[in-house]
Amino acid sequence: MIKMIWAQTQNGVIGAQGKLPWNIKEEMQHFIRTTKGQDVLMGSKTFDSMNKKPLPGRTNYVLTNSKEKYQDLNFENLIIISDITELVKKYTNNDQNNLFVIGGNVVYTLFFPFANEIIKTVVKNDYQGDTFISNFDYKNFKLESSEDYPEFIIEYWKRGY
Repeated sequence: MIKMIWAQTQNGVIGAQGKLPWNIKEEMQHFIRTTKGQDVLMGSKTFDSMNKKPLPGRTNYVLTNSKEKYQDLNFENLIIISDITELVKKYTNNDQNNLFVIGGNVVYTLFFPFANEIIKTVVKNDYQGDTFISNFDYKNFKLESSEDYPEFIIEYWKRGY
C-alpha cells in the first residue's frame, strides 16, 4: 500500500528553511514508530535536509531529477530513483508491503492520486514556515480515526469512500 505521512500546522506549514519548525518529541516518536521497518520515499530536498543520510531501519527511496548528484553515496538501504512508475506498480494494492511517502510537498502531490491512506498530524500551536502542504481534496477519503495529544492531533484517513 502507498501511505502518506506528514505533520503540519493548522494553516498548512510543513517546513521552515528545510527543517521542521517544531521540535515535539512525541510527534517524532510517532513518525519513527509508524515508519520503522517500512519502505519510505522522499524527494531530494527532504533527503538533503537529512544530511544525505538515509533513515535507519528502513529502505529509503529518494526521488530526484539529478541521480548523478548522489552517485558517490553508498548505503545499503538507499535507492535513488527518477521515475515513480515502478514504485507505483510495486506498492499499489499491495497488502504485504507499505511505502510511506514522507515528503516534501512535491512528492506528496505526485503520490496523492495513488495513496491508500494518509496519516496527518496537525500541530496545535502556530509556527511560521516557508513550505506548505498542498490543499488536497479528501472527497475520496474518510477520516477513520484520530488521536488527540496535548500538542497535536493525529488523523488517519483511508481511501475508498
